[in-house]
Amino acid sequence: MTARTIQTVSPADRLLARPLALVAAALVVLEALLALLGATWGPLAWAALILAPGLALLPLLPGPVRESPSAALAAAPALGMAAAGIAVITVSSAGIGLSGVSVRLSVAAVVGAGLALRLPEPRLRFDRAEALASAGGALAIVLGLLIQERVVGDTPVPGNDWAKYVLYADEIVRHGALLIDNPFWMLGVPFREDPGVPALYGAYLFMTGEPAAVLQQGIGLFALAQIAGLYALGRALWGGPAGVVAALLWVALPLGYTLLGWHGLANAGALVLLPLLLAYLAAFATGRIDTPAAVGAGLVMVGLAAAHRLSFGIAALTAGLTVAATLVLARERRALLRPLAVAAGAGLALGAGVIYDLLERNESFGGTQDHTAYLSSKIDLELLVRDLTIPLTAAGVVALVAAPLLVRDRRTLTPVLALLAVVAALAYSWVVELPLHYTRMAYYLPLALIPLIAAAAGSARRPLVGGGLAAALALATAVAAWSQADDVRRFYQFADEASTRGVGSVSAALRPGEVVVTDRCWSFLGTWLLRTRTLPALDPADIQPKAELPFARRAHDVLDGSPRGREIADRLGIRFALVDPTCVDATGEPTESPQVGRPVFVSERLVVLRIGSMR
Repeated sequence: MTARTIQTVSPADRLLARPLALVAAALVVLEALLALLGATWGPLAWAALILAPGLALLPLLPGPVRESPSAALAAAPALGMAAAGIAVITVSSAGIGLSGVSVRLSVAAVVGAGLALRLPEPRLRFDRAEALASAGGALAIVLGLLIQERVVGDTPVPGNDWAKYVLYADEIVRHGALLIDNPFWMLGVPFREDPGVPALYGAYLFMTGEPAAVLQQGIGLFALAQIAGLYALGRALWGGPAGVVAALLWVALPLGYTLLGWHGLANAGALVLLPLLLAYLAAFATGRIDTPAAVGAGLVMVGLAAAHRLSFGIAALTAGLTVAATLVLARERRALLRPLAVAAGAGLALGAGVIYDLLERNESFGGTQDHTAYLSSKIDLELLVRDLTIPLTAAGVVALVAAPLLVRDRRTLTPVLALLAVVAALAYSWVVELPLHYTRMAYYLPLALIPLIAAAAGSARRPLVGGGLAAALALATAVAAWSQADDVRRFYQFADEASTRGVGSVSAALRPGEVVVTDRCWSFLGTWLLRTRTLPALDPADIQPKAELPFARRAHDVLDGSPRGREIADRLGIRFALVDPTCVDATGEPTESPQVGRPVFVSERLVVLRIGSMR
């Protein structure tokens, strides 16, 4: 008989092997301690809310991402946004009031669950190649910050949609819940916005106590996280040069700054998560997805459902097509069924609160319009190529042919090609009468083209040639983005110094609960700035819930000066209308001038009309 010493790993040693998770816990604890002392700091609150959950859950990343420390760190914000958003939505769906305490406890629970994972996290070992790739990714983020500063660097930020997210976050703080009514929009209706980003915005306000107006520039954080996500995708699948190329091209994309200009926040939040989903799908396609990563894939899918319903539909179709292609081509299909079952089970378990929230929101939608309402939003190919730039469009077409020939493991391209097929099909889905805002597909197309270009450049047999061509392409595209940033801001700058002064004069003259009619350009802005009931004249293509269509028609009737419009104005006591003389409709054509009222304030971006008698 020989004695053997059984060595066990103590909990303390296990924790010391998770330095990034310990950093996450320290961020949460430090932020909470400062709050107890009555001190808050915005950057620390964002770090505790978003970065900490992502760092704690790094073991749930797919293997190819975990193997690169820089890719894992770049993916952490996306993972954290999904986890924190789901946690806050779940707390609210369970009937627990949202507050600084409940938000912090929900985030702490996520970090605690991450600490409890008996799984290794990425090793922070940076060799020369990893360090160079990291430097390139960091450079891309800095360049992105500089360019986006030209669009959303000053307040008020351009666009109209930012006001509805700021208003929603403000009302979340007032009511301590997500499923609440908007007392102002369209005379008073439930908030129907997707809950993912509003949950994070509300949580931030609870943690800091700051006024909701500080959230105007929050979309910039999501834009930076997108750059990091593209780097993580390229670095994990096709090497360091591919990661840098993907990040730089995403920074240089003019279309991304158009999204910032009109403030497509829900779209921006989803575009943070989609690159991470592509990495999970690539791991599945190559047979490298383990059980923890399958759980992470389920988490990301739930995060997408919470962030943006259209993006979730695109993600679901892309995942379905990738899974189908992988199962058809795989030799051993049984081994792939387990991660699919785990991902589906994790999604259902983690997403119970999100599913409840979305079902409750859908109850008030009143159905969806048919496809004819969105025919004005068909893709304009000439405009699309201009927004992508001709060099990047040409490079994308070349990469579509070259990448499958150059990449060592073609299976890593399966989800990217699936996404390209889905986006192309949905862009022309009006042919089969599928109701959809078809122009939105333009924002997803680069998420397929840029990884293809990065994969081809990173896999080129002559790295210097591939890298040089990619750098020239990024430079040419960045020049277009830099010059277009100012144009985007000017085009979408509805609230400037003069127009804000005009809105202030209307606000001072309003009676409690008075109704104001607006055009589509001042719809959300008017609601937020006036904090009174509004009747916005949206185009049908602007509207997703069918229940909002009658209200928009009433607003159009009022502005048209029709007999029915005069009756509506008299019945609701409407005295003022806010319109932008430069406003365009859903097709990009100038809107018709109102046929009612007389101007009492005129500026370049705002005309205030006095309707009816001087009662």
